[in-house]
Amino acid sequence: MQLDDIRRQSQPFQPFNLMVGLVFLTLFSWCWNATDMSVKALWEGWGNMVHYIVGNPEIPDSGFFPPSTRGSQLTKYLLSMLETVQMAFLALLMSVAIAFPLSFFASRNTLEIIFPGQGWGSNFARWLSYTLVRALANMSRSINELVWALLFVSAVGLGPMPGILALGVHTSGVLIKLFSEGIENVQQEPIDALAATGAGFFKVIRYAVIPQIQPFFVSMTLYRFESDVRSATILGFTGAGGIGVYLYDKLRSYENPDVTTIMLIIVITVALVDRLSAVIRKRTT
Repeated sequence: MQLDDIRRQSQPFQPFNLMVGLVFLTLFSWCWNATDMSVKALWEGWGNMVHYIVGNPEIPDSGFFPPSTRGSQLTKYLLSMLETVQMAFLALLMSVAIAFPLSFFASRNTLEIIFPGQGWGSNFARWLSYTLVRALANMSRSINELVWALLFVSAVGLGPMPGILALGVHTSGVLIKLFSEGIENVQQEPIDALAATGAGFFKVIRYAVIPQIQPFFVSMTLYRFESDVRSATILGFTGAGGIGVYLYDKLRSYENPDVTTIMLIIVITVALVDRLSAVIRKRTT
């Protein structure tokens, strides 16, 4: 490549770049005005937020600090946080059990292995499989966990079970998308080499596809576990179990020191889960 070409391609003020920048600024301005965003309002309201956190000196325990350290309550919150982690773990197992096999039916390269040939029957089977699984994934992940929780609470009642089901359904849709995209990015050469030996689709997937995507699968699964732990803390707002039940109750009753204690427990737990996930990732890559 000539030096002039390099200079021309590295020039930031190219017509295409200017057009993209103009479109971005237009969208930003449009969204900012349409949503009534205001730096002035945030600046003027900052004092109100500080006053809310500090509390009214004339009202005992109206502030968020210091956190509540009552032994009986602290034990109750810790046990409910443990229940929240258990909910996230069971939901993760459920979602992986759903997403792992379905992701192969939502990836174009593995569908060529599962339904080989160029006849109308094979083409239709590949199209139908891809369309249905992708539609299922889109539907399950497009609906928020809170909405799923409300639906399952109406079906099975209050408690951890609707929270587990809500997280499992939502996360399965997310993992189908992530897993299938990871599968579609694997190298094709090992697949072609093994298929050329006459191996069936199961062996090709087992020995040519899965070894390539295993680190990616582990990484995405652990990432979703962290996300599910965070999401599970809020599902209690719908009555779906976990520490969110206590958080919602304390917020409604303005027991702010207890709210701070619960939030600290959540932050510490998520940090520990994140650290554990990092250790597991390091050992599997």
